[in-house]
Amino acid sequence: MRDRAQLLRILGILTLGGFLFLLFVGVPVVVGLFLGYPVRLEFFVSLFFFFLGLAVVFYVGRRRPPGTPMTWGEAIVAATFVFGVLLLAYGVVPNEWMKWADNQLLWRSDRIWFAVSTKWPVFFTGSNAAVEAAAGRGRIIVSFQALRDIIVATIYIVMLVGQVWVWIAFQKRGRKPAAAGEVARTSTFGRPVVKRA
Repeated sequence: MRDRAQLLRILGILTLGGFLFLLFVGVPVVVGLFLGYPVRLEFFVSLFFFFLGLAVVFYVGRRRPPGTPMTWGEAIVAATFVFGVLLLAYGVVPNEWMKWADNQLLWRSDRIWFAVSTKWPVFFTGSNAAVEAAAGRGRIIVSFQALRDIIVATIYIVMLVGQVWVWIAFQKRGRKPAAAGEVARTSTFGRPVVKRA
């Protein structure tokens, strides 16, 4: 029975890995080849490996009980692995997004995303004609380069919030939520409570 459960778990992991590979590598290649849409495969591959690293973190967190002693070798391997995942999160993924936006998508500072002025309180998207159309006082011009920077800042914010969430989830693994009627038997410092205050 245990062999069957282990086999099903391995098949599930392989299926999930194949699905993620198809989603992050296969779809961009097909879209790039058949639709002619400019795709930077490096961005999607770095996203794939980042999510694969997160899956390994959660897999190890489920299998390793809290409080298990760690050897120096395990600590070095774990630290190197976490450094690699964080390097992907904060270095490679945002960098590949900026390369894709600059080189293939051509999101430059001279391409206008939208422009608004007091003369024309509407959004003009697309070409540089939007700048001339929105002439007047109080003009606001947002280029595609600014949109690129907004997206990369959002990537950093999401990665930072996700990193804190993963830390909390990893530290709280294995804990069972206390029932509403139960009284904590230990103090906030982890010592047993002897008498009530």
